[in-house]
Amino acid sequence: MKRILAPLQKSVYSVSTTEEIELDEDTRQSLEEFRRLYGFRQYQLIFVFFSFITYIFDVVSDAYLAYRYHKQGDYYWSKLTLALVVGPSLVITGFSLMWYVLDRKAHVDPPRGCLCWTFRLTFHALQMAPLVRLSDAVYYGMCSKRPGISLDAAVWFIKLMLYEDADCAMLRMIECFMESAPQLLLQLYIIITQGTAQSTLQIIVQSVSCLTSWLSLAWSLTHYQKALRSSRAEKARMRWLSSSLFFLWKAAMLSSRLLSLALLAAIVRGFWFGLALGCHWIVAAGWVLARGTTFCSPSRNTLTEYLFDLVLGAVYCFDVVNIREGHSRIWYSTCYTVFGLENFMIAALWHIFSSNGPVTKTWLMKAPTFSTWVNDIPSWVLPLVVICSFIIGIFVMISYYLFAHPSGRIRVCIPCDELMKNEDPKSKTPESLSLDPKELDLGSA
Repeated sequence: MKRILAPLQKSVYSVSTTEEIELDEDTRQSLEEFRRLYGFRQYQLIFVFFSFITYIFDVVSDAYLAYRYHKQGDYYWSKLTLALVVGPSLVITGFSLMWYVLDRKAHVDPPRGCLCWTFRLTFHALQMAPLVRLSDAVYYGMCSKRPGISLDAAVWFIKLMLYEDADCAMLRMIECFMESAPQLLLQLYIIITQGTAQSTLQIIVQSVSCLTSWLSLAWSLTHYQKALRSSRAEKARMRWLSSSLFFLWKAAMLSSRLLSLALLAAIVRGFWFGLALGCHWIVAAGWVLARGTTFCSPSRNTLTEYLFDLVLGAVYCFDVVNIREGHSRIWYSTCYTVFGLENFMIAALWHIFSSNGPVTKTWLMKAPTFSTWVNDIPSWVLPLVVICSFIIGIFVMISYYLFAHPSGRIRVCIPCDELMKNEDPKSKTPESLSLDPKELDLGSA
């Protein structure tokens, strides 16, 4: 949406929120339509609650697992589990604080008082950056619904809500793929290769950790897609059906990918597993660097943007995120072809080596000791789960694009020149959300 608002000379947080700025009829209708389409709705609190719960359960269950491993003498697993919680959290906190600086330079974040900054910095120090962003989004959304608020002030609050929600979605997605995905991979590896857990409580916590990590990953991608479309007025919003199918699509793909990687880690030496995953990351990060992003700075050629692109490359080790506007079918088709081939080869490798009795230790393979439950099931069961999950994900993806895409039914046939059109990368600061601090002052809020 182009900037059609007249400057707000007074604070929209004070009495001026009830004073309407004189607007022509076309502008008023545009603002009313914007508020109708993008305004805060009570049911959105369900998604907020789900985001809070999955985040807290994910972190708490992982931290408790680190404690349990340490208590029973598995110091290596304890340290690795804890490192996968603390390391990504520090990176996300750094990106969030960096974005506050960028927001001020881009005139996006309105002036805030000491109380607000104390709250922000305190919870950033507690490694809760995504929840701070989400809280800000809810606050702006509820402000837009205050009784008697003027139309122009309500629209400003809605735009701030959408912007904070987009920031939160990006942070949560990166945090999930830096923490939840490796954590889920680690816990699956431990469950597959280690003996029976020493207590029922540990089994429950491991299951909760895996479940919340899996749900967090799928939800973070869904939230990112929803927030990205909502932050751009030219994009249709995702509704219940499209969000549900998108979530199921990503959940199926992630389960196939992560289980296949866990199976590979269980039978090959750590060096070769790390090399294979590292090569995938280098190719993905190189592609992101070549395409360019502007999430951390207005220019693509800055150190912070390069670092962000390297972090974003880690996401592509587990799933696909489209960072360009325009048609995405070629990109998704290419990536999922690669993912499918990798997953199928890993599934075949597992079946071949696990069905022939104990694996002989070689330069490539190790001789793992599988858990009792793995030895009790046929060798084709886990590979079948990998393959079926991938096929289900492809089926749901096609259903999403054919029947539930927010833009309506997607054309199957598109002219080559239109399909190959090079679009601009998605930016962290959509033009439709650019704000002038003189136009909105939240005072000491």
